[in-house]
Amino acid sequence: MCGIPAAAGPAPAGERETPPRYLNLSYNLTMPVVFTLAVTKLAAAVSRLFGRGSGNALPGLIAERLDPNLAAKLVGQLPQGVILVTGTNGKTTTTKLIATALTDSGERVLTNKSGSNLRRGIFSALIDQASLTGRINATIALFEIDEAALRLVASELNPTHIVVLNLFRDQLDRYGELDTTAAMIGEGIAATTASLHLNADDPLVASLAKYAKSPEQVNYFGIEGLPASAAGNMRGVADSDRCPNCRQRLKFSRTFYAHIGHYKCPNGDFARPQPEVTITSVDEVTSAGSAYTVAVHGKRFSARLPLPGTYNLYNALAAIALGQGLGLHIPALLDVLAKTEAAYGRVEQIELNGRRLYLLLIKNPAGFGQVLETFLVGQRSPLVLMVVNDNIADGRDVSWLWDVPLESLQPANPMVVTAGERGTDMALRLKYAGIEPVVATSIEAGIDTLLAAIPEGGTGYILPTYTAMIAVRQLLASRTSIEKVGV
Repeated sequence: MCGIPAAAGPAPAGERETPPRYLNLSYNLTMPVVFTLAVTKLAAAVSRLFGRGSGNALPGLIAERLDPNLAAKLVGQLPQGVILVTGTNGKTTTTKLIATALTDSGERVLTNKSGSNLRRGIFSALIDQASLTGRINATIALFEIDEAALRLVASELNPTHIVVLNLFRDQLDRYGELDTTAAMIGEGIAATTASLHLNADDPLVASLAKYAKSPEQVNYFGIEGLPASAAGNMRGVADSDRCPNCRQRLKFSRTFYAHIGHYKCPNGDFARPQPEVTITSVDEVTSAGSAYTVAVHGKRFSARLPLPGTYNLYNALAAIALGQGLGLHIPALLDVLAKTEAAYGRVEQIELNGRRLYLLLIKNPAGFGQVLETFLVGQRSPLVLMVVNDNIADGRDVSWLWDVPLESLQPANPMVVTAGERGTDMALRLKYAGIEPVVATSIEAGIDTLLAAIPEGGTGYILPTYTAMIAVRQLLASRTSIEKVGV
């Protein structure tokens, strides 16, 4: 196996606590669990058969009603426990990086690869991998988890490790302000004794250490330096620039994007912690990725990442930090990361009719700004389709579009098509940025308009919100061989 420390042996009889009845699941399966699994698996099959969904959420929704403790009963049999990855941006990509590394090291990984990351999605992933008798052929579970859902599952899943990537304004109609989101994550952390892997360069994430039961639980990762070509010039809106203790505005000595950087409180109440795992330099930056040097507890390694953008460097860094905490062999881990492909919709490349399409998920001002900076700013007349929906998974409130630095795109003279349920809102925002868009009547019409504008051998960029991305991929899947992914 991968070198993950084995669980401690049994305590002496006089000190042993009486375990919950479900921990010995292989020997103590109860009929209600069998019944729940049978019902939920049947529901998933029926849902797929009649085209009502992909079965990534419905089984979990039913299981929540029939047996709210089902997840705890199922994960209790996993010898290497549970890892949770949360944060606003990068959950899916980071989870894929970690899952690939764990699989390469010999672990059998159970994960919610569909990206369904609410409590019901976690339930559904477990149900899908469990046999009708409740057995799971996995050694470790790895779940990306919605920021607000972490507190709902932390105590029942009893994770061994929690990774927190970043916190940006996102779906304000659902989460509220960032302090509220941080408090929800903190509640989940406080319910566990998990090892924490926190982004030192995000002030609010770094402050989550206060929820740990002991300082020994906390580990940090961060970036020491980026060249100008990697950091870019577009800072965007700083969502979290106040001291979490005294609320004074933080002083930043370096800013990589948004509020991510090096900071300290002018009153001395808070400062960026020194990370144990850090990128010390970025040696090469191209549209195909980055070459960088990473230090793990002072030992340096040269590495490559085939995913472009500063935000993807942070995703890789989080995977390295967790790998170090799990006892993985770092050179082997870096080799795996150097070969990893993008998760669906996240810098995904699709070939269609002799043309290359980049599928780039957008969901908040910080992420949208990073996509612009990495792929479009500085280009000459890029061809772009922006697809904006306002379903629950996207966030009903699309006012965040006005905080995206779209003005930085205007000098590139792009051809932009807009589509989706709020495609006209996107078009209005572009007009205020000095860009005259083409408004498509449907997502499919938007794809056709984009493809018609791309010359053979050329490249186009599709920037969709979450549910729009699912719709785009389904339409592209009907024309190409890409795997369908649904909600």
